[in-house]
Amino acid sequence: ITVIFIFAVLRTAYGLTSSDLTTLDSAVREVVPGNVALLVRLAFHDCVGGCDGCINVNNPSNAGLEPLVEDLDAVYVANSLDTLVSRADFWAYAGQFALARAITNTNLACDTADDNCPVPDLNISFQTGRVDCDTAPYTDADVGLPSSHIPYANLTAFYADNFGLTEEESVAIMGAHTLGGAEIDNSGFSGVWVRGGAQLFNNDYYTLLLDDTWRQRDVSDDATDPRWQWNAAGVGMMLNADMCLIKEVELDDDGESSCSYDDCAASDGASIVQNFAASQDDWLEKFASAFTKMQATGDFVLSDVE
Repeated sequence: ITVIFIFAVLRTAYGLTSSDLTTLDSAVREVVPGNVALLVRLAFHDCVGGCDGCINVNNPSNAGLEPLVEDLDAVYVANSLDTLVSRADFWAYAGQFALARAITNTNLACDTADDNCPVPDLNISFQTGRVDCDTAPYTDADVGLPSSHIPYANLTAFYADNFGLTEEESVAIMGAHTLGGAEIDNSGFSGVWVRGGAQLFNNDYYTLLLDDTWRQRDVSDDATDPRWQWNAAGVGMMLNADMCLIKEVELDDDGESSCSYDDCAASDGASIVQNFAASQDDWLEKFASAFTKMQATGDFVLSDVE
């Protein structure tokens, strides 16, 4: 149903033919399996500095994305998608498709007794007009991706400056971390954000932030290069950038907090986290708004093709 919704948006918004839609959809389907979280991550990383279909794979913050970019480009070229959309548009569509797939996964796994089921469509409209950088899909530009230890005030300022997000939207877009996790070989961090829910899209991320069993630990095996993250047994993993949404963590240069979850004061975003934990609908509304603004960032004009 979710994929059909995307088709309906494309038919009314772009005027693409049924054959065009089949080509675009088939190309994305080749890449989506096993890559739902990565496709959403790529959509975000591409739009920092402007959505331009280009990624600096030599930037450590983009570790793990290169194989996905290669796969996307293979189907982009093989299917002559440049006659339909730019790479940046294709990546944007793939990110939206991945979110739709995650919602489908969530609804298939829904417990009928759960008030948050089913998860409704995000109703994010796909538009075209993004312009690729001259060297797409790769670049050596450093667009200033945020640190995993970024404090709350800097985090919300980053989203405001880059995407024009409000404070609520900034906290909402972090909910994309309900998908996927971190790998030692990529970021140095380890684990899924939501244990048992890495392929699902719901507000569990916010619910789990309220768990009082979080403890910070260094998961690095190199004493000279620590990787401080938060873990809760049977719950999941959070980075400092996640934990700052609920707690005013006090970090040293390595990311180690001087206060525990119990002792850290509530952050300025705590009330927003509590609201999103209580109301999935409120979160979904703000997330959709934030994701739409993010995907409209750049030196281009988006339009609905008539």
